Amino acid sequence: MPLNQSLKGKEYGEVSFTVERDKVNQFAHAVGETDPIYTDAEAAKAAGYPEQVAPPTFATVLQMAASGYVVNDQDLHLDYTRVVHGEQEFEYSRPLFVGDKLTAVPRVGDIYAKGANEFLVIEAEIKDESGKTVVVSRSTILSRGTAEGA
Repeated sequence: MPLNQSLKGKEYGEVSFTVERDKVNQFAHAVGETDPIYTDAEAAKAAGYPEQVAPPTFATVLQMAASGYVVNDQDLHLDYTRVVHGEQEFEYSRPLFVGDKLTAVPRVGDIYAKGANEFLVIEAEIKDESGKTVVVSRSTILSRGTAEGA
């Protein structure tokens, strides 16, 4: 069954997230990050940052939580057994820091077909406590063989 095109632009519930030191350290270790600004608050401060910096792909943690709202929407008609991760993109206004309290509202950015496959773009503006957008994340997933007429 094809994805429901009428959901383009649909927004879902707000997701809240606090950037915690332990999570940043675990993430940095998991991705093999060795730059001390990502693992040591004092090193980050010595480099001119207000606090320990989260690695650039750390926003994936919040993106995945936010994306859950979209992929679990029964009206989308997404068969997750046909899903392959296609692409991940982040646009930063500033780095994420330990202690940041963030919110994101996921939305269906686009749904389009190429051949027999469909592409679902999930977007989220990640904002800080002041309401400023600090990261825009986009995740594209491929739904294999579900395009109209496939």
